Amino acid sequence: MFEQVKKILAGYTEVKEITKKSQLRADLELSSFDLVSIITEFEETFDIDISDRDLSKFVCVEDILEYLELHA
Repeated sequence: MFEQVKKILAGYTEVKEITKKSQLRADLELSSFDLVSIITEFEETFDIDISDRDLSKFVCVEDILEYLELHA
């Protein structure tokens, strides 16, 4: 699952090394618009719905992985 998440995130950032501890805004320099597009890709890839409320919980890559493990 980490590899799939990393592949999606790589499409939106210039950063070459994405780790589980990478922060979405600070380290990967993702904008709010990027995050909305990324969430849409996660929803399609993992066949889940992610609410706007849950989106605010995603600070680092590990947060996304934990969410997907619980909901996918």
